[in-house]
Amino acid sequence: MIQEQVVRAVGVRREDPAYKNGWEDGRFGPKELFLSNSNLAGWPGHEERLAYYQGHRDGRRVREMLAHGDPA
Repeated sequence: MIQEQVVRAVGVRREDPAYKNGWEDGRFGPKELFLSNSNLAGWPGHEERLAYYQGHRDGRRVREMLAHGDPA
Protein backbone atom coordinates (compact mmCIF):
# COMPACT_ATOMS: atom_id res chain seq x y z
CA MET A 1 0.00 0.00 0.00
CA ILE A 2 2.80 2.45 0.82
CA GLN A 3 4.59 1.52 -2.42
CA GLU A 4 1.44 2.35 -4.41
CA GLN A 5 1.27 5.78 -2.78
CA VAL A 6 4.89 6.48 -3.70
CA VAL A 7 4.33 5.41 -7.31
CA ARG A 8 1.27 7.66 -7.56
CA ALA A 9 3.18 10.59 -6.04
CA VAL A 10 5.98 10.21 -8.59
CA GLY A 11 3.47 10.14 -11.45
CA VAL A 12 1.76 13.30 -10.19
CA ARG A 13 5.10 15.06 -9.69
CA ARG A 14 6.10 14.44 -13.31
CA GLU A 15 2.97 16.22 -14.50
CA ASP A 16 3.88 19.36 -12.54
CA PRO A 17 4.85 22.24 -14.87
CA ALA A 18 7.82 23.16 -12.65
CA TYR A 19 9.10 19.57 -12.74
CA LYS A 20 8.70 19.40 -16.54
CA ASN A 21 10.51 22.70 -16.98
CA GLY A 22 13.32 21.58 -14.70
CA TRP A 23 13.61 18.24 -16.51
CA GLU A 24 13.90 19.96 -19.88
CA ASP A 25 16.52 22.37 -18.54
CA GLY A 26 18.51 19.53 -17.00
CA ARG A 27 18.28 17.33 -20.07
CA PHE A 28 18.70 19.90 -22.86
CA GLY A 29 19.83 23.14 -21.23
CA PRO A 30 23.36 24.48 -20.99
CA LYS A 31 25.80 22.63 -18.78
CA GLU A 32 26.38 25.06 -15.95
CA LEU A 33 26.43 25.01 -12.20
CA PHE A 34 22.94 24.75 -10.79
CA LEU A 35 23.70 27.67 -8.47
CA SER A 36 23.96 30.00 -11.46
CA ASN A 37 20.65 28.78 -12.91
CA SER A 38 18.30 31.77 -13.00
CA ASN A 39 15.25 29.67 -13.99
CA LEU A 40 14.87 28.38 -10.43
CA ALA A 41 14.12 31.88 -9.14
CA GLY A 42 11.19 32.16 -11.54
CA TRP A 43 9.10 29.75 -9.48
CA PRO A 44 7.28 31.57 -6.66
CA GLY A 45 6.73 28.91 -4.00
CA HIS A 46 9.00 26.45 -2.29
CA GLU A 47 7.03 23.49 -3.65
CA GLU A 48 7.48 24.70 -7.23
CA ARG A 49 11.19 25.32 -6.68
CA LEU A 50 11.60 21.84 -5.22
CA ALA A 51 9.74 20.29 -8.16
CA TYR A 52 11.94 22.26 -10.60
CA TYR A 53 15.08 21.09 -8.80
CA GLN A 54 13.93 17.45 -8.82
CA GLY A 55 13.07 17.64 -12.52
CA HIS A 56 16.42 19.26 -13.29
CA ARG A 57 18.24 16.53 -11.38
CA ASP A 58 16.35 13.77 -13.21
CA GLY A 59 16.87 15.39 -16.62
CA ARG A 60 20.57 15.80 -15.92
CA ARG A 61 20.79 12.14 -14.90
CA VAL A 62 19.31 11.09 -18.25
CA ARG A 63 21.76 13.38 -20.08
CA GLU A 64 24.72 11.85 -18.28
CA MET A 65 23.50 8.27 -18.82
CA LEU A 66 23.10 8.83 -22.55
CA ALA A 67 26.49 10.55 -22.80
CA HIS A 68 28.14 7.51 -21.24
CA GLY A 69 26.24 5.05 -23.44
CA ASP A 70 24.08 3.68 -20.65
CA PRO A 71 20.53 2.70 -21.63
CA ALA A 72 18.03 5.29 -20.44
